[in-house]
Amino acid sequence: MAKTKPKGLLRAKLSSKQPHTHKAIGRSGTVAAVDATFDIDEIINSIKFWADRNAYVGFKIEEYTEEIRKDGKYYYEGKLTFGRDRDFYMRQKFEINFAIKGAEKIQVEGPNGEIRNLMKGKIGFSTNTGLDLDYDNVFKSSKGLWGALHHIFFEYIYFRTFEDHKYEHGVDTGKIHALLKGQVDSFKKYKEA
Repeated sequence: MAKTKPKGLLRAKLSSKQPHTHKAIGRSGTVAAVDATFDIDEIINSIKFWADRNAYVGFKIEEYTEEIRKDGKYYYEGKLTFGRDRDFYMRQKFEINFAIKGAEKIQVEGPNGEIRNLMKGKIGFSTNTGLDLDYDNVFKSSKGLWGALHHIFFEYIYFRTFEDHKYEHGVDTGKIHALLKGQVDSFKKYKEA
């Protein structure tokens, strides 16, 4: 008969890595399209609108570079960030990186005969989402008794709240992916003039 270890009082061992670290939720997702027609400003505005509507704050374009090469092709790279504080202990964070490669400006015609100037090329988005625990560093680097209290607080008092917010954050991550796919697909109705 095999011996089994008795379950300990705590769910996890107390360690030097306290629960105040960044918790990634799910895997990083990507949305990409080749030879797609799009308007990057309209896509960014739709992300900002979604973030504002869902009570996320601090929407920023962290990085943005534009390069026009000798062959007339456009290359863009950028990073969008936004988040929200769920309570005194947890912050939700979203980071969306985008890249446009080999794009050119084209004139297109919409289904109602409207003429627009859009871009055509490769476009890709990658998302990195997660939860930051103890974002104000209330317990940061706590050792000894404070470290044990922090661990007990996270494992027994706050853990259920963490799981609820984790689920909600996962749902919002899925909504961002659906929004990005929908935005890229929304330009398929335009035909080159």
